[in-house]
Amino acid sequence: MDSDRDNRRARRTPRPLDEIGRAGGNGAAPDGQVGAQGGAAAAARGGAVLRAVRARPFGIPATLMAPTLWRTTIQWILGAAISGALAWLTYAGGGWVPFLSGADLAIHELGHLLTLWTPPLLCSMAGSFLQVAAPLGLATYFWWRRDWLAVIVLIAWAAESLNNVSVYVGDAVRMELTLFGDDGSGAGHDWHNIFSELGWLQATDQLANVVRTASVILFVVAVGLAALGFARARRP
Repeated sequence: MDSDRDNRRARRTPRPLDEIGRAGGNGAAPDGQVGAQGGAAAAARGGAVLRAVRARPFGIPATLMAPTLWRTTIQWILGAAISGALAWLTYAGGGWVPFLSGADLAIHELGHLLTLWTPPLLCSMAGSFLQVAAPLGLATYFWWRRDWLAVIVLIAWAAESLNNVSVYVGDAVRMELTLFGDDGSGAGHDWHNIFSELGWLQATDQLANVVRTASVILFVVAVGLAALGFARARRP
């Protein structure tokens, strides 16, 4: 029985090459066609991803959301009111705002902890940098999410934090502020140490005014975004 099977196998003749080619053409697409189809599909997917990426960063939705009282009115008025109130508290309170300035201090110290391994100059800068960068980073995230009230409030928070930094900068020579963890010697005063190393102590007041001006600009941006959103929501 095994010999009969072997004989049948031996009697099979190989198929001609042209027949194999025709069978391949009938059963499957040629390699070039497969490659072209795969490339077209990949291009289509890439185009869809690119369109999505282009649409989202600036909050442009694929489809318009239905207008509601919140979207057209309340969020903009509330954003402007919060920004205005926060600006008043910021400049009327000498740079200290209840609760919010405590959050600034916590983020400031976190900046130092995260950069303990860096040179002392960078570590000194990191606290003030992070306390401003954190709300701005969150504002960027909520811009992506199209949460406009959060964007406005977070920009206003960054403005408050910048003013807080300007007070710290202005104290670089006088060193009158009570600092967290300082032993009274002033050795831990970030901006005194920064300006001493850079040779900028004589320009302390001018630099503090620059930072305070940036704070005012950010408050204007926050209120301006609220006004712009309110106006655009009423376009026909």
